[in-house]
Amino acid sequence: MPDEGTLREARREADELRRLARVEPVRYLPRLAVCLHGLASVLAELPERLEESAEVLGEAVEVLRKLVVLDPQGHTAGLSATLGRRALVLGLLGRRAEAYDLAREATGLLRELARREPDAHLPDLAWSLTNLGNQLAELGRHHDALESIREGVAIRRRSGDRDGLASALGELGIKLGEMGRKDEAVVTLREAVDLFRAVAPFATQGEHYATVLALIHELHQLDREAEAAPYVAEFVALRRSITASQPGRLRLMEALLRRYGYTVTPEGRFRRAQSSDSTTPTPTSSRPDRVHAMNGQALRLVSAGNLDLAAEALRDAVVLCRTTPTMTTDVALALARSLHNQGLTSGWLGRHAEALASADEAVHLYRRYLKANPGGIRPPLADALDSLGNRLAALGRHADALVAANDSVALFRRLAEDDPATHLPGLARAMNHLGIRLTDTGRHDDALRSSREVVAIYRRLRADDPEKYVYGPIHALSNLALRLARAEREDEVLAPTMEAVDLLFDTRGPHHPSNDVASLAESLTWLAWCLRKHGHRGDARTVRRAADALRR
Repeated sequence: MPDEGTLREARREADELRRLARVEPVRYLPRLAVCLHGLASVLAELPERLEESAEVLGEAVEVLRKLVVLDPQGHTAGLSATLGRRALVLGLLGRRAEAYDLAREATGLLRELARREPDAHLPDLAWSLTNLGNQLAELGRHHDALESIREGVAIRRRSGDRDGLASALGELGIKLGEMGRKDEAVVTLREAVDLFRAVAPFATQGEHYATVLALIHELHQLDREAEAAPYVAEFVALRRSITASQPGRLRLMEALLRRYGYTVTPEGRFRRAQSSDSTTPTPTSSRPDRVHAMNGQALRLVSAGNLDLAAEALRDAVVLCRTTPTMTTDVALALARSLHNQGLTSGWLGRHAEALASADEAVHLYRRYLKANPGGIRPPLADALDSLGNRLAALGRHADALVAANDSVALFRRLAEDDPATHLPGLARAMNHLGIRLTDTGRHDDALRSSREVVAIYRRLRADDPEKYVYGPIHALSNLALRLARAEREDEVLAPTMEAVDLLFDTRGPHHPSNDVASLAESLTWLAWCLRKHGHRGDARTVRRAADALRR
């Protein structure tokens, strides 16, 4: 870890070069770019300074863009490297959409450089392709991610770069495991570990550690405990070596252990973390039944506000499904349900990239098995498509989100025609989300029509059971008011807004995460401003109080 003196000196040098570059840019901008790279590296070693590291790399990118204008041949490689570094840091900060854009730009630049000078730039292109693959995976685009990472591996093989090939194979193996392709993951990770052993440079110990841990995890999930044993011994030895030589990496190593569900005892023994939850289903029950019980437990935890514990229970349910010896239809559907609930919970926790990956896989599983039981699978598929649309929208992929939302509504319409008592609530919820997706893509007239239909459906539902349907109608009414305001029909905005607020003031008890009170508070705040602007001052104050109450 760098000390304060090192950081202070790096800052001082950067400030001095900024001053000089303003006076003589041609002479000092190249030195400033190098200096900013160094400062960003120092900051990146301090977890609490990662945001600042990203900002410094952003400044370096702008400096290099200026230099590329002056001398494209001399500075394009530097620009591509800096774009890739910034993408990596932004990815660690969870800013995946920005990270993807930068990684894609860097890869495009390096493709052109490698075409002209392959010997000089193919290694950097291979690294950039892996980086791009990681950012794609975090956006839920797993198949694109796999293609990008495989291309990087192929480049490393052709070049004979064994260090780089070991790292690239490790990344590929981890990605295959995350996609459920366990056997392929084991083969790939074994090759990576063998290469790390053969090369054994000090600089790659951390990657060697992460790759061995991933291999142990995949073997355990396949119930191949005996094969995992020698890798466990190798892992413990690596951990001991890294702890002694690079103690600053201990926090990262512990985070990796927790991610895979393992722990190391004070005596240095490696073991799986054990759950202390006494409600875990007994191993004598069938696997789908056990997964069903784990999902029920997770949903109860969500209702009680324990989202982190719910996320752990759902992670265990997913692992239990993936490690089944035979993927029967019942197990596959249990996995799909677990992934759907995992996507919802991750979304409520703000982990949008993880949520999208789970929701996307759930939809693919339901579609794959739809022919096996159309009547039983269409309802959860409609739910999963609705959730997928929300997850895509949270990451700014509005066109894709609209496709999923339309598919969900189409399914729910068919279901509601056959059994309105069961499926009208799902249709109302999906149509409410469809209205938002239509607005996001600029189809405001269609959004308004959808919002009116949603309100009409909720009025029917509340006529039969006013206690059951509260937050759905509140969201629908506030969204209708927003759509009317967007259509400049200001005289119609007041009625649905005040009806939503009246319903809200009548609610009691804790808020379930699915009620999405944060976005409702934002909508009401905007509507309060709109009402005040058009002369409804007293009503605007009432609406604003309702928004403030939600935030509290």
